Amino acid sequence: MAAGVTAPPIRTLERAEIEPHIPTLVADGFTPDIDLGTWLGAFVDGGLVGFVRVFEQDGAWMLEDVYVYEPFRRRGIATALIEKTRAGLDHLWLICDDPMVPYYERLGFALSPKPSFPEPLAELYTTKKEWPTGGDHNHNAMCWSGGARKGRTSLP
Repeated sequence: MAAGVTAPPIRTLERAEIEPHIPTLVADGFTPDIDLGTWLGAFVDGGLVGFVRVFEQDGAWMLEDVYVYEPFRRRGIATALIEKTRAGLDHLWLICDDPMVPYYERLGFALSPKPSFPEPLAELYTTKKEWPTGGDHNHNAMCWSGGARKGRTSLP
């Protein structure tokens, strides 16, 4: 978070809280699976302004559906959500489009060669037609390794 900026309250979301937001994700090109994993949400003045989803597939943790509503972007909300998500993990994978690579690199994620992407995740995203490409554009695998957090493999 930027100096002088207070992190928004972040907590686990119930299905009923995230469900009304799924059409927004779909309209923006996301392919969310509402029932896979845990959704975390950020709140400003009591309203949900951003969210992420994280799940584990055969030992590989995956970050998905990072989204912040337009009026609340560039305030560190996505970063706060990602930091909260990875707080209890020793690694975290994601897939992103080319323009997002620098953002995730600033958060400590590193590009990984496509063959390094965990097979269980590759199978899942191939089924969704999102791997190794997103149909009409490239997808990149990125991984964050927790360093000192090694061995912690559960959400906060």
